[in-house]
Amino acid sequence: MSFRPSNARSALHEIPLIDLRAQHAALEVEILEAFRSVLSSGRFVLGDPVESFESDLMKLCDAPFAITCNSGTDALWLAMRALDIGPGDAVLCPAYSFFASAAAIVRLGATPVFVDIDPTTFNLDPEDSIGRAESRDDIRAILSVDLFGRLCELGPLAELCRERGWAIIEDAAQSIDAIDSSGARPGEKSDVACLSFYPTKNLGALGDAGGIVTSNHEMAERIRRLRAHGEGESGIYDEIGINSRLDALQAVALSIKLRHLEGWTRARRRLALQYDSLFAQSGAHPATETFGAGDIPLKTPVPTEGRARHSYHRYVIRVPKQLRQPVIDALREEGISSEIYYRRGLHQQPALARFAESAEMNPLIETERATEEALALPLYPELTADAIDRVVGCVTRILKT
Repeated sequence: MSFRPSNARSALHEIPLIDLRAQHAALEVEILEAFRSVLSSGRFVLGDPVESFESDLMKLCDAPFAITCNSGTDALWLAMRALDIGPGDAVLCPAYSFFASAAAIVRLGATPVFVDIDPTTFNLDPEDSIGRAESRDDIRAILSVDLFGRLCELGPLAELCRERGWAIIEDAAQSIDAIDSSGARPGEKSDVACLSFYPTKNLGALGDAGGIVTSNHEMAERIRRLRAHGEGESGIYDEIGINSRLDALQAVALSIKLRHLEGWTRARRRLALQYDSLFAQSGAHPATETFGAGDIPLKTPVPTEGRARHSYHRYVIRVPKQLRQPVIDALREEGISSEIYYRRGLHQQPALARFAESAEMNPLIETERATEEALALPLYPELTADAIDRVVGCVTRILKT
């Protein structure tokens, strides 16, 4: 390992959190040719390109049914609407997640019940979830979020869901191409999995786009109707849906990118391992280990076990809260981007304050600690080894002073 000395920012190449320009430069000719084909067809919403991409998505997720829509947020709404979740129902939801996870529940008139996370994975804590559910008789479902590219493993909570008939909705917006310890992909252990193809995702469109995978034929057909205003037979509307149909231009771009996804995932994993190795040489440890003499106060992502595969949508470290801003400032000074995920727990968001009563009585300690310590570092398939060397060198210099 050879950390570079600090240089003036003007002498360094900037390192973004993610570089979409590099990805699209390699695919531009192919994407533009596909766009010309769509333009010549004169059909821009749904159609053959969308059906083709849905077929590819079924194969990737090993799912019998895949339905595309306009965004990952709409995917969550459509999935819960298809399960008839609404007023009077409660849904267990991790408090450490993107706002859309809880907003989709609230938009349906249901109540999010915020639960804490496992500090080693950032995912929902099954034991905490069971404890918070025991005091309620209105639970209809759980929203399991696969954060940063690691599938959430529910353990005993999955068995409780089966016993009580609770649906398992998987927010897999960040976990496409990930695998759990048993070898399952998003959607294989849930009733329905919701995907996002926002441009910065591992499989990103050139705008908003989303998808849903499920093994339930009836649910799949209902979601197809709901995404088109609730239309069944031509001109017949049996219920109120929304307008959430995928554009053909986005579908052809996603189909092209999907052919590269496996290679991009391998690159992300290789780069994450390089981060792990360099940080370990500097005295950092995975989040499951304790610090010793000579170590630096930094925790790296916990390695996956068994057949599990982390897809590393983000590479997120943890540093003591009093050191996080100095690290961010030092990185910025060297032209290196970083990002805080997430600045507040969902129970701390003003728009969700009326649902935070249970969190006040039983604090979400690990969620709030994560909002103070977590920091995402640059990670994308085109990132170079030299760039990671620079990032690690900058972070460790601050933590060693």
